[in-house]
Amino acid sequence: MPDHYADPVAEPVELEFVRGHIAATMTLVLGLIDQGVIDRLRLDTFFAGFISELPHTRDTLGLRLVLDQWRDGLRSGRDEGQLRQAVFEVIEGGRE
Repeated sequence: MPDHYADPVAEPVELEFVRGHIAATMTLVLGLIDQGVIDRLRLDTFFAGFISELPHTRDTLGLRLVLDQWRDGLRSGRDEGQLRQAVFEVIEGGRE
């Protein structure tokens, strides 16, 4: 028997907190790309290396999916507006 029970209210709050962090990080990265501080190709290379070091488990699936979507946007040369749309999709909980 588990020592604690999941609080059904905590999960949505925690998910919103994580979404907020992801959106804030995405916004920061977009700002750095826009200012020419970060090179898209080098960032893609960094993400590829980071993903390759992650264990392939259910616990890392969400992170790997988000990073893969970012890499796709960086490699495809999506403009800033399209990448910003991804930020709002994260905030809103995904694509409709």
